[in-house]
Amino acid sequence: MIKSIELGEYVRPHDGETLSGDVVLTQQENGGVFAAVIDVLGHGSEAHEVGVSLRDGLSAWAAASTVPDPDGAIATLHETAKGTRGAVAAVAWLDFDTLEGWVAGVGNARCRIFSDKTKTLEFSDGVLGQRVRSTRPQALSLRPADVVLLFSDGVTSRFGPLDYPSLGLDPAPTIALNVVRRFGKSLDDASCAVIRCK
Repeated sequence: MIKSIELGEYVRPHDGETLSGDVVLTQQENGGVFAAVIDVLGHGSEAHEVGVSLRDGLSAWAAASTVPDPDGAIATLHETAKGTRGAVAAVAWLDFDTLEGWVAGVGNARCRIFSDKTKTLEFSDGVLGQRVRSTRPQALSLRPADVVLLFSDGVTSRFGPLDYPSLGLDPAPTIALNVVRRFGKSLDDASCAVIRCK
Protein backbone atom coordinates (compact mmCIF):
# COMPACT_ATOMS: atom_id res chain seq x y z
CA MET A 1 0.00 0.00 0.00
CA ILE A 2 1.30 3.47 -0.87
CA LYS A 3 2.23 5.24 2.37
CA SER A 4 0.25 8.43 1.77
CA ILE A 5 -3.17 6.82 1.28
CA GLU A 6 -4.82 3.77 2.84
CA LEU A 7 -7.93 2.00 1.52
CA GLY A 8 -10.61 -0.02 3.30
CA GLU A 9 -13.93 -1.61 2.45
CA TYR A 10 -16.70 -3.60 4.10
CA VAL A 11 -20.07 -4.95 2.95
CA ARG A 12 -22.82 -6.55 5.05
CA PRO A 13 -25.96 -8.10 3.51
CA HIS A 14 -29.55 -7.41 4.58
CA ASP A 15 -30.59 -9.57 7.55
CA GLY A 16 -31.56 -13.04 6.30
CA GLU A 17 -29.51 -12.76 3.09
CA THR A 18 -26.12 -14.30 2.36
CA LEU A 19 -25.26 -12.05 -0.59
CA SER A 20 -25.49 -8.28 -0.81
CA GLY A 21 -26.78 -6.01 -3.55
CA ASP A 22 -24.14 -3.53 -2.38
CA VAL A 23 -20.64 -3.96 -3.81
CA VAL A 24 -17.47 -1.96 -3.16
CA LEU A 25 -14.43 -1.28 -5.34
CA THR A 26 -11.09 0.02 -4.01
CA GLN A 27 -7.98 -0.11 -6.16
CA GLN A 28 -4.75 1.70 -6.95
CA GLU A 29 -4.74 3.17 -10.46
CA ASN A 30 -2.55 5.56 -12.45
CA GLY A 31 -0.82 7.36 -9.62
CA GLY A 32 -3.81 7.40 -7.33
CA VAL A 33 -6.60 5.45 -5.69
CA PHE A 34 -10.06 4.76 -7.05
CA ALA A 35 -13.01 3.84 -4.83
CA ALA A 36 -16.71 3.21 -5.39
CA VAL A 37 -19.79 2.05 -3.54
CA ILE A 38 -22.51 0.62 -5.79
CA ASP A 39 -25.98 -0.10 -4.37
CA VAL A 40 -28.14 -2.20 -6.70
CA LEU A 41 -31.89 -1.86 -6.25
CA GLY A 42 -33.22 -4.77 -4.20
CA HIS A 43 -31.40 -7.45 -2.25
CA GLY A 44 -30.13 -11.00 -2.54
CA SER A 45 -28.37 -13.05 -5.20
CA GLU A 46 -29.85 -11.36 -8.28
CA ALA A 47 -28.94 -7.90 -7.01
CA HIS A 48 -25.48 -9.22 -6.12
CA GLU A 49 -24.91 -10.51 -9.66
CA VAL A 50 -25.78 -7.09 -11.10
CA GLY A 51 -23.48 -5.40 -8.58
CA VAL A 52 -20.53 -7.64 -9.45
CA SER A 53 -21.05 -6.88 -13.14
CA LEU A 54 -21.09 -3.14 -12.47
CA ARG A 55 -18.03 -3.33 -10.22
CA ASP A 56 -16.05 -5.37 -12.74
CA GLY A 57 -16.96 -3.02 -15.58
CA LEU A 58 -15.94 0.03 -13.55
CA SER A 59 -12.68 -1.62 -12.46
CA ALA A 60 -11.74 -2.40 -16.07
CA TRP A 61 -12.58 1.15 -17.14
CA ALA A 62 -10.46 2.65 -14.34
CA ALA A 63 -7.49 0.43 -15.21
CA ALA A 64 -7.66 1.56 -18.86
CA SER A 65 -8.00 5.29 -18.05
CA THR A 66 -4.93 7.52 -18.04
CA VAL A 67 -6.54 9.59 -15.28
CA PRO A 68 -10.03 8.44 -14.23
CA ASP A 69 -12.61 11.20 -14.70
CA PRO A 70 -16.02 11.50 -13.00
CA ASP A 71 -18.11 11.73 -16.16
CA GLY A 72 -16.45 8.63 -17.58
CA ALA A 73 -16.96 6.67 -14.36
CA ILE A 74 -20.67 7.46 -14.15
CA ALA A 75 -21.17 6.87 -17.90
CA THR A 76 -19.50 3.46 -17.60
CA LEU A 77 -21.77 2.48 -14.71
CA HIS A 78 -24.86 3.80 -16.51
CA GLU A 79 -24.14 1.87 -19.71
CA THR A 80 -23.31 -1.34 -17.83
CA ALA A 81 -26.52 -1.05 -15.78
CA LYS A 82 -28.84 -0.71 -18.79
CA GLY A 83 -31.30 -3.61 -18.95
CA THR A 84 -30.83 -4.40 -15.24
CA ARG A 85 -32.88 -3.46 -12.17
CA GLY A 86 -30.66 -0.36 -11.81
CA ALA A 87 -28.37 1.00 -9.11
CA VAL A 88 -27.05 4.10 -7.38
CA ALA A 89 -23.38 4.78 -6.71
CA ALA A 90 -20.71 7.05 -5.27
CA VAL A 91 -17.28 7.13 -6.93
CA ALA A 92 -14.04 8.90 -5.96
CA TRP A 93 -10.49 9.27 -7.23
CA LEU A 94 -7.52 10.75 -5.36
CA ASP A 95 -3.97 11.47 -6.56
CA PHE A 96 -1.21 9.97 -4.38
CA ASP A 97 1.11 12.96 -4.58
CA THR A 98 -1.24 15.94 -4.40
CA LEU A 99 -4.11 14.40 -2.39
CA GLU A 100 -6.41 16.09 -4.89
CA GLY A 101 -9.15 14.42 -6.88
CA TRP A 102 -12.92 14.26 -7.21
CA VAL A 103 -16.09 12.56 -6.04
CA ALA A 104 -19.28 12.02 -8.02
CA GLY A 105 -22.44 9.99 -7.67
CA VAL A 106 -25.99 9.20 -8.63
CA GLY A 107 -28.90 8.66 -6.25
CA ASN A 108 -28.86 8.21 -2.50
CA ALA A 109 -25.31 6.93 -2.05
CA ARG A 110 -23.34 9.26 0.21
CA CYS A 111 -19.90 10.74 0.75
CA ARG A 112 -18.65 12.16 4.05
CA ILE A 113 -15.32 13.87 4.52
CA PHE A 114 -13.82 14.00 8.01
CA SER A 115 -11.25 16.81 8.23
CA ASP A 116 -11.03 19.86 10.47
CA LYS A 117 -14.74 20.04 9.67
CA THR A 118 -17.14 17.24 8.74
CA LYS A 119 -18.78 17.59 5.34
CA THR A 120 -21.55 15.47 3.80
CA LEU A 121 -21.91 15.35 0.02
CA GLU A 122 -25.14 14.25 -1.64
CA PHE A 123 -25.72 13.54 -5.30
CA SER A 124 -28.33 14.17 -8.00
CA ASP A 125 -31.41 11.97 -8.11
CA GLY A 126 -31.34 9.15 -10.62
CA VAL A 127 -30.95 5.44 -11.22
CA LEU A 128 -28.00 4.07 -13.16
CA GLY A 129 -29.21 2.22 -16.24
CA GLN A 130 -32.50 4.12 -16.29
CA ARG A 131 -32.16 7.87 -15.79
CA VAL A 132 -29.13 9.93 -14.83
CA ARG A 133 -28.99 13.71 -14.55
CA SER A 134 -25.80 15.75 -14.67
CA THR A 135 -23.36 14.23 -12.17
CA ARG A 136 -22.04 17.57 -10.82
CA PRO A 137 -18.70 16.15 -9.59
CA GLN A 138 -17.10 17.84 -6.61
CA ALA A 139 -13.39 18.48 -6.22
CA LEU A 140 -11.42 16.92 -3.38
CA SER A 141 -8.39 18.62 -1.86
CA LEU A 142 -7.32 16.69 1.21
CA ARG A 143 -4.62 16.83 3.85
CA PRO A 144 -2.84 14.16 5.91
CA ALA A 145 -5.22 12.62 8.49
CA ASP A 146 -8.33 13.39 6.41
CA VAL A 147 -10.77 10.51 5.87
CA VAL A 148 -13.25 10.09 3.00
CA LEU A 149 -16.18 7.69 3.43
CA LEU A 150 -18.37 6.47 0.58
CA PHE A 151 -21.40 4.53 1.81
CA SER A 152 -24.77 3.19 0.74
CA ASP A 153 -28.12 4.26 2.19
CA GLY A 154 -27.97 1.13 4.34
CA VAL A 155 -25.73 3.23 6.60
CA THR A 156 -27.33 6.14 8.41
CA SER A 157 -25.80 9.48 7.49
CA ARG A 158 -26.51 10.89 10.95
CA PHE A 159 -23.22 10.24 12.66
CA GLY A 160 -20.31 12.51 13.40
CA PRO A 161 -16.88 12.55 15.04
CA LEU A 162 -18.34 12.29 18.54
CA ASP A 163 -20.11 9.06 17.55
CA TYR A 164 -16.82 7.52 16.41
CA PRO A 165 -13.98 9.32 18.26
CA SER A 166 -11.16 7.10 16.90
CA LEU A 167 -12.23 7.42 13.26
CA GLY A 168 -9.21 9.60 12.40
CA LEU A 169 -6.80 7.13 14.05
CA ASP A 170 -8.08 3.70 13.03
CA PRO A 171 -6.74 1.92 9.92
CA ALA A 172 -8.99 2.27 6.86
CA PRO A 173 -10.23 -1.38 6.90
CA THR A 174 -11.21 -0.98 10.57
CA ILE A 175 -13.05 2.26 9.81
CA ALA A 176 -15.07 0.60 7.04
CA LEU A 177 -16.00 -2.31 9.31
CA ASN A 178 -16.95 -0.09 12.23
CA VAL A 179 -19.03 2.33 10.15
CA VAL A 180 -21.16 -0.54 8.83
CA ARG A 181 -21.40 -2.34 12.18
CA ARG A 182 -22.19 0.76 14.24
CA PHE A 183 -24.32 2.76 11.84
CA GLY A 184 -25.66 0.16 9.38
CA LYS A 185 -29.38 -0.65 9.15
CA SER A 186 -30.19 -4.34 9.69
CA LEU A 187 -33.06 -4.30 7.18
CA ASP A 188 -30.91 -3.14 4.27
CA ASP A 189 -27.63 -4.04 2.61
CA ALA A 190 -24.90 -1.80 4.02
CA SER A 191 -21.48 -0.94 2.62
CA CYS A 192 -18.62 1.49 3.08
CA ALA A 193 -15.41 2.34 1.22
CA VAL A 194 -12.72 4.36 2.99
CA ILE A 195 -9.90 6.54 1.66
CA ARG A 196 -7.66 7.56 4.56
CA CYS A 197 -4.84 10.05 4.09
CA LYS A 198 -1.83 9.32 6.27
